[in-house]
Amino acid sequence: MDMIMIEKSDFDKLVGRIEEIAEHIRKIENKRLSVDAERWISNREAMDILGVSPRTLQRYRDSGCIPFSKIGRNCRYRLSDIERALEMYMIDGTAAKPDVLHRQYLIRTRKMYIRPEKT
Repeated sequence: MDMIMIEKSDFDKLVGRIEEIAEHIRKIENKRLSVDAERWISNREAMDILGVSPRTLQRYRDSGCIPFSKIGRNCRYRLSDIERALEMYMIDGTAAKPDVLHRQYLIRTRKMYIRPEKT
């Protein structure tokens, strides 16, 4: 193993430069994530992400569960809206209150549709 010796000032400059590069990479990654979240996806991509059939996706649109835009005959969805819907309808397996468990049962058995809250 070879050993290379450098002065402390040079080492500090090197460490500072590495930190600048790391910060630059973090900024690029954050920008990429925000661009991906606002990306518009097709019916096929939405069905793949949600794991549903075309008819179920249509039902989600009709009930207002998932916002969409329609250009001509094509429906498009924001990826962030799909992710938000997944989080909103997540069923918590640790709920202890009976009313919460009953609500989750109705959602799970599809006897109850939840409308998204208006913001």
